[in-house]
Amino acid sequence: MGKAISNKGEASRQKILIEAFRLFATMPYERVSFSVLEKEIGISRGSMVYYFKNKEGLFQEVLKTLVYGTSSIKAVPEAYKLSLCSFYNYFIEVLKREQEKIKQSGVVNLNEALMRIESSALSYVENFKELTAQWLDEEQQIWKDVINNAISTGEINANVDSSVLSHMFEDCYLGNAFKGVFSYAGYDVGALHQEFNQIYELLKK
Repeated sequence: MGKAISNKGEASRQKILIEAFRLFATMPYERVSFSVLEKEIGISRGSMVYYFKNKEGLFQEVLKTLVYGTSSIKAVPEAYKLSLCSFYNYFIEVLKREQEKIKQSGVVNLNEALMRIESSALSYVENFKELTAQWLDEEQQIWKDVINNAISTGEINANVDSSVLSHMFEDCYLGNAFKGVFSYAGYDVGALHQEFNQIYELLKK
């Protein structure tokens, strides 16, 4: 009984997060009130307060879970970090799944949604720039560790700078994500995959 209630509670929490993500991605932050959330989500204000205390808490959780946690290489399991090729290929699959999941919630362009939420965060989250810089540092360190391992195992050329390469892979992803903001359906994950493949082929020579 207790487990069933817990699962139901987590399902309600996730529904609130996904719907809040959609609203924050399509409306200015100041217009997303609890009244709007109640109407759109169909969950009482009391339940939302129970899980997130207030709108600021809800927005912070949306940032943590569905902005910083979306399209993050932290989603790649440790076993796939033993090979650079396996690592970026798994990451591409993560991006495809996340893009499809967000589309099912009614958000067609994930990149545009993220950009709109991040714009609100710049105005309403005091330490947003610092949090984002920390996120980027952590992402690039993961790339760097995977690249260093690929060098040590002989998977790629040893005459490369892992720090520079980590920036290349991360910037390649971020550049495609930015371009995706201005398209209808968001970035072309297939095109990003081709770019990763090209970099990898050059590293093997």
